[in-house]
Amino acid sequence: MKKDVASKVLKEGMVVNTKLKNSNIWIRNIVYKAEKNMISVALLNEYLENIIMLGQSITIKYSSEHSEILFEGEIVKIRPEYPSYITIDIKDVKEIKNTRVFPRHDVYLGATVRIPDSPKERFVIIHNISYVGMAFYSKDYFEIDKGELDFSIFLPNKQSINTRGKINRISPKTDFADYGLQYTAMTEESNNILSFFFNLVDDEKIKLREDFINQVRKHL
Repeated sequence: MKKDVASKVLKEGMVVNTKLKNSNIWIRNIVYKAEKNMISVALLNEYLENIIMLGQSITIKYSSEHSEILFEGEIVKIRPEYPSYITIDIKDVKEIKNTRVFPRHDVYLGATVRIPDSPKERFVIIHNISYVGMAFYSKDYFEIDKGELDFSIFLPNKQSINTRGKINRISPKTDFADYGLQYTAMTEESNNILSFFFNLVDDEKIKLREDFINQVRKHL
C-alpha cells in the first residue's frame, strides 16, 4: 500500500496502537490529526519513559474485522505543551488480511502456565487474547502440538480465567519466545469473565475517544 493512504485510513479521534522501534510493547493511543502522510498522536508518558526523540521510528497499528494495517514512520515533531502530541511522517504501509473468526485484543496480563500432572508453574505474559486463543511471551520452552497446557490468567479487575490449550506457533526472540496458543477447554464461568473483560477494554477505548472529543480537540 502507498504511504499517502495514511490519512484515508487513520482519522481524527480514531483509537490505534503504537510501538516504538526496538520495543515489544503496543501502546494504545488516539489520532489527533491526519494530513496526507503526516499523522499526529498523543505524546504519552510511556513514550517519555522510553526516551522518545526526533528521528525515532514508530509503528501505528490499525485493526479492523477485515485486516490489520501497519503504518511505519519517523517522528518529525514533538510538541510537549498541552495538548502534547507527536507527528509521524509515514514511510511505509503494510496490510495483513485478517483470517481470524474472533477479534484479538492487545493486552498485557500476567499468567501462570502448568503442564498437566506437573506441580511446577511457569510465569508468562499474555500480549493478545481472543475467545479462541491467545499469544504470550515466555522464557520457558514449549513445544508445538506436544500436549496441553493449563493457564491461569490474572485480570486487572482481580478476577482470573482458567483455560487449557495447545501451542500452535513459536517465534524465538533474543531473550524469550513469542507463542501462539489455541484453547482446547474453558469453563463457562471463565468464558463469561473473559467476555466481561473484553467489554471493559472496549469501554476504555470509548472513554479515550470521548476525552479527546470533549477536552483535547478544541485546543488543537
